[in-house]
Amino acid sequence: DFFNRINLIYGTISDYCTEQSCPVMSGGPKYEYRWQDEHKYRKPTALSAPQYMNLLMDWIEVQINNEDIFPTNVGE
Repeated sequence: DFFNRINLIYGTISDYCTEQSCPVMSGGPKYEYRWQDEHKYRKPTALSAPQYMNLLMDWIEVQINNEDIFPTNVGE
C-alpha cells in the first residue's frame, strides 16, 4: 500500500520533472544520487531524475513481489 501511494505521488510530479528540467537526480546542491545495479549499470552512474526514479520504482516492485523476501503464504 505504501509503495502504491508513493507511486501515485511520484506520478503527479513526474509531469514537471522531465529529462530537461531535472537532468540530475539530486538531494540539493550537495548530494547527487547515482544508480548501480547488477545488470546494466555495474558502476554508479549519473542519470536524470526521471530515469533514476523509474529504475528505483521498478526495483522496489521486484523486491515487493519477491516471495523469498515477502512471502504471501505463511508456512509454505
